[in-house]
Amino acid sequence: MGLYDAKNDADRAALAKLNQIKNDLNYTYARYYDQVSDKSILNYIIGIIRRPETAPFGPFPLFVEIVETILNNRTNYNINTYMGGIEKATQMYHTLFPYGEETPDFRVICVMFTGFFRANGPAAAGLFNRTLMSSFQNKQNYLEFMLSFSHDPKASECLHDILHYALAVRAFFVDDDTFTANMKHVTQKLLKAGKRSDILQAEILKVEKMAGIYNIDETDVAKTEQQLSQAKSLLNNTLGILEQADLKTEQLKRITQDSAATIQEISKRETDIITLKANTARESLNAAYNQFLDDQKQEVIFQKDILLGQLFQEAETKLSELRTMARTITSAANSELLRINTETSNALDKISHMVTDDEEIAKILHTAEENKELLERLSRLEMLDTRSIDIIARGIESQTKGSSSKDAGAEISGTTASHSDTTAPSAVTTATYTVTDSGTLPQTAPAPSVIPDVNPLLDPSIPFAERFQVVMEEKKKRIAQGEHFHAMFDDVLTILMENANPYMIGPSGCGKTYMVKQIASLLELDFIDIGYINEEYDILGFQTATGAYSTSNFYRCYKYGKIAFCDELDNSNSRATVKLNSFLSGGPSARYSFPHGEIVNRHQNFRIIAAGNTTGNGADANYNSREKIEESVQQRFTPIYVGYDNEVEKHILKDYPDWFAFVILFRQATDAWGNMNDCAAPGIFTTRDAARIKRYLDHNSLNMDKILDYEFIQTKDMEYLAFLAKHIQTGAKNQPKAKEICDLFVKKVKALREKGGLR
Repeated sequence: MGLYDAKNDADRAALAKLNQIKNDLNYTYARYYDQVSDKSILNYIIGIIRRPETAPFGPFPLFVEIVETILNNRTNYNINTYMGGIEKATQMYHTLFPYGEETPDFRVICVMFTGFFRANGPAAAGLFNRTLMSSFQNKQNYLEFMLSFSHDPKASECLHDILHYALAVRAFFVDDDTFTANMKHVTQKLLKAGKRSDILQAEILKVEKMAGIYNIDETDVAKTEQQLSQAKSLLNNTLGILEQADLKTEQLKRITQDSAATIQEISKRETDIITLKANTARESLNAAYNQFLDDQKQEVIFQKDILLGQLFQEAETKLSELRTMARTITSAANSELLRINTETSNALDKISHMVTDDEEIAKILHTAEENKELLERLSRLEMLDTRSIDIIARGIESQTKGSSSKDAGAEISGTTASHSDTTAPSAVTTATYTVTDSGTLPQTAPAPSVIPDVNPLLDPSIPFAERFQVVMEEKKKRIAQGEHFHAMFDDVLTILMENANPYMIGPSGCGKTYMVKQIASLLELDFIDIGYINEEYDILGFQTATGAYSTSNFYRCYKYGKIAFCDELDNSNSRATVKLNSFLSGGPSARYSFPHGEIVNRHQNFRIIAAGNTTGNGADANYNSREKIEESVQQRFTPIYVGYDNEVEKHILKDYPDWFAFVILFRQATDAWGNMNDCAAPGIFTTRDAARIKRYLDHNSLNMDKILDYEFIQTKDMEYLAFLAKHIQTGAKNQPKAKEICDLFVKKVKALREKGGLR
């Protein structure tokens, strides 16, 4: 009786086998007790024996057979790793049997499933790949193929190249056995090759040529076909001449039949001569035909080289013209700038001379400057509470002790100014920091040529707790007005105010850039998104061909006290980002000499924030082009994980609770898929997606059906959608608000699967 012929008998036999496995484990534990660090497998099997219905997958005989195969596989498992093998089998079961026992070809896949965990099997050796398996129509061929090389120590290293080759050539093989044989042959070459990329490319080209794919210009092909047609016409004419010669020969034969032997001999000799000439002519024609083909091939190659040469020559000529034009424009612009600078200098000299000579104007300007400085200091103090003002006052009193009452006002103004002088030249013009009547910070920034004073919210001489409290009170006002903040906002803000360098790690669309905008607004600072850093001049700037210095956005942040936002730091050139080290660890008194020779003092308002999609240790499954951030740069950043915040989506979709409930179910489904496959799920739902859906709903521009198509279904494969639909359908029982959307999603996925021939 087979394993699946009679379910009850098979279950009883499997239970007896599981009891025997338990007894064998008891004997092993007794013999090697001191060498066993993990005894959970025995307790696990005892629990299954007591309650067979708790087996993680079925049918029960298949589960017992997998357990027995893993325990007998001493090559890849030992007594301390049995549980890991069973957990891997459970995960693979849900991948291979998405519909349980209702999965098509269930029995055939069961046999293959067991073979995966035998000694050096694909799963046991850690080489199982679902995409590679799907390229084989006969899954038994896949198992034989994997077993042919899974014992090789380079197998795991070559698996990616093997998968790449299989996907590139599968469409050229109709027969699955031929495809399997070719895969075995190429895999052995890859395992032995030193440089696998050359072998891989050569084998792919070989298969393409076998399929008749050549990179030949259609014009040349048409020309060659025309010439071949002419050659065939000439050959037909020649054959016609030969046929006429044969007819004449036949006539001569008929005439010589009545003649004497001499005449017959003469006729025979003439016939031999004519035949020899005909053969000679045929050979000459064949040789001429072959020579003609060779000449045409050489002509095609020659014409191609001439055409390429002409194209390159024209490109060089056009490039030379553009360079000449650029030099002309640059020269004219420099001349115009020189003229404007000269006229400006002359005008400034005249104005300065007029102001200097007029004593009344000089006196008015002096009084206005003093009043302006006093108002600026008062504006800075208004942002802090009474305790902060008392602290600053005590500091001023200590500095002005011993001064006369006549100069008290001058001392207060001088003390405040001296604080900013530590980071800026004496000729610097100050900027004000005030709070508007509406309770929000102003959005206008000082002119680029003006270096502002130290922002009181970043002033280290004021206790951090008091500065932070001021910011939190402003945050509360904005929350009351309807603004929402990410759950990690306070942590990023704290690190920035403490003059450290936060590195926000999070997936695309989770709100990192928007958080930087909110921080800059609360601190009343400008911020510049300098993007990812490709070259050193993105940080330091560069000198133009005329000798002028082109300043970078980073230079302006460093000099004028702005926030430099290094977005996608993990996508930057690691050699260029090392230049950041000089700026990441500098204290308030740091200085830097930029390429044009200017020594710039680090403004105390200057801050650096970075963001990326990875931890900085290189590419992962979803962000495969990311580079590893150099270790010295990583050490100077404080990493903060900024994920998706459901509260943010709840705030965005507050007017559409049914869509928010569906978003929660969809995100739970993608998380479950990622946990099951031990990798990040594709096509996840982002905060940016939530904002886009809100616009569709607010404007009534897309209906529910199209939103599901464009935002949740398209670009995802069928098996992934089936998993999401099943998970959402189960979770919808606890989310009645989303029932209508969930039902439509499941219905659309089912229709797509039936259209593709899947059940």
